[in-house]
Amino acid sequence: MIIKIFTGPLNYSVNKVYKQDDDEFIIGVDSGCMHLLKSNIIPDLGIGDFDSVSETEYKTIVSKIKNLKTYDRVKDYTDTYLAVKEALKFKYKEIIIYGGIGNRIDHTFANINLLKLGNISLVDETTEMYMLDPGIYTIDNEFKYISFFAIEDVKGLTLKDFKYELEDIDLDTFDPLCISNEGSGTLEFKEGLMLVINQNEE
Repeated sequence: MIIKIFTGPLNYSVNKVYKQDDDEFIIGVDSGCMHLLKSNIIPDLGIGDFDSVSETEYKTIVSKIKNLKTYDRVKDYTDTYLAVKEALKFKYKEIIIYGGIGNRIDHTFANINLLKLGNISLVDETTEMYMLDPGIYTIDNEFKYISFFAIEDVKGLTLKDFKYELEDIDLDTFDPLCISNEGSGTLEFKEGLMLVINQNEE
């Protein structure tokens, strides 16, 4: 099962980022519910405190979405975090979060940290982010740039066939060495945690 979470900010077109899969479960988060409904997609689950929608929009959400989890506006966790925690209860193959990248740097950073919880990616029209554990990966990059950041100190990093190659180096968490690479290739590392950011020009 692929779980697809649609959240704010709504700076993306659902029709541009979404492709239907046979085995999918769709979660709308707060205003993401209306974003989906306006594209004639009814989510399997709606979740949030719904402080980002009008009273009329909330009534529409309640009438259209059968499975709805509503939270108090005063709470410890973001709506997107709560949606991911719900998604992790399923036997899933992949979780894709659409949205979650915007001008609120604090919310964007919080959403990037959610990628540590499983096989989760963060996607909008110009960006895709995900994290990798140690191993060997063949990456088919369709974006202009691809950057690699050590979230935990990375040991034995090798990049082959990308525009800029590396052979068995260590990458510390403060080191921006692997920003703005290009192309596709093979990535390998032995220890640590790696954040991969694929990005096009805005």
